[in-house]
Amino acid sequence: MLEANCLEESPAAIVTRVLKGKKPVLVSARKGEQGVLVPYGKYEALVASHPRVIDALMKDLKKPGTDMAQYCRQIGATREQDAFRYLDGNEKPVLALVGAKRFQKWSGAKKKG
Repeated sequence: MLEANCLEESPAAIVTRVLKGKKPVLVSARKGEQGVLVPYGKYEALVASHPRVIDALMKDLKKPGTDMAQYCRQIGATREQDAFRYLDGNEKPVLALVGAKRFQKWSGAKKKG
């Protein structure tokens, strides 16, 4: 899986990488503050496995600055209980940020099943 540090790389570039490649990217801000940015459609069941899913706007995720880092912090602060679903201008889910450990368990279980 590709990795990106959202404090060192452009959030818009990270979003573009996921959208074009249709593959997850491990996004981190600092140690313990990380999540996996995934294309929503392919990982809808994984997003739904989180106890709380919070809707946010794609335009906020792509903004330069610390918004993406704040989303990673939220995932870590809730011990991966929260996930974010990012909506486009038509309020359609496009991407999601999920817990890294939850992603690993889900991916492993999917390979076995």
